[in-house]
Amino acid sequence: MNDANGMNGMNGMNGMNGTDEAPEHRETTVEGVRLHWVRAGSGTPVVLLHGWPQTWYAWRKVIPRLARDHEVFAVDLPGLGDSGSSPRGHGVRIAADLLDAWRAELGLDRVHVVGHDLGGPIGYAWAAAHPAHVRSFTLLAVPLHGFGLTELIARAGLWHFGFFAVPGLAEELAEGRERILLEHFYGHAMETGAIRPADVDTYLRSYTRPGRLANGFAYYRNVPADTAAIAELARTPLPMPTLAIGSGRAGGPAPLHSLGQVAPATRGAVIDDSGHYLPEERPSPLLSVLGPFLTEADRS
Repeated sequence: MNDANGMNGMNGMNGMNGTDEAPEHRETTVEGVRLHWVRAGSGTPVVLLHGWPQTWYAWRKVIPRLARDHEVFAVDLPGLGDSGSSPRGHGVRIAADLLDAWRAELGLDRVHVVGHDLGGPIGYAWAAAHPAHVRSFTLLAVPLHGFGLTELIARAGLWHFGFFAVPGLAEELAEGRERILLEHFYGHAMETGAIRPADVDTYLRSYTRPGRLANGFAYYRNVPADTAAIAELARTPLPMPTLAIGSGRAGGPAPLHSLGQVAPATRGAVIDDSGHYLPEERPSPLLSVLGPFLTEADRS
């Protein structure tokens, strides 16, 4: 493990309370892939997986409070943020296996996994493929591939899934216009001030680097393979405690309906007055549900 000085957002921890421990940045190379992660706190380990177009920084408002009771890790997904690209490509199952190898490299035993957006299906694949290593799984603001995602895309008119799936096109059109693209997706969160211009600057420092947008689009292009992989994994229900939290302004109870199909004992909640970016828009209500769940799952 090596220090990772100068990582994106290092000086942008404006969501941190000054009395809380600032996260330390590290890098670990696993199977030839360099993974960047931050760590804070002590206790049962919790791994936070971000979505697109974000990095570990999406959890900046959540980390301090979770770290009071847990050892918290926020990882840049393979190919995104300050993590390196995988020679195997970028997909849900590929990322899940890399993350479990990262867990083993760090000497962690059973971990809580919390996944938002893209991190949700990756977290599910991690829990389903490596259940002995996952203490609990929480899905935030997204349904799983093959279990409600297609229906949500159609119902909500999520045009970008098809657009990003066209090889090379999105990269060509977005080059030099990254801010326009990202700010479109942050939308409501920027209007409410949950994601500020300075936060967009932090994300842009990652997504304007060569290959970062392409790596993100690669996850979208892998949806057919990921759908098949999740269908195979879903043949065995998840054995660990599971929680699904939806956003009142973006999909509502879709995560609960989805995860409930592959983990029948799933608990659920919907946080009203929140858009898609739950950890940034409504961190306190999110933690009021997530915190007690993790504490109870610690005893399982």
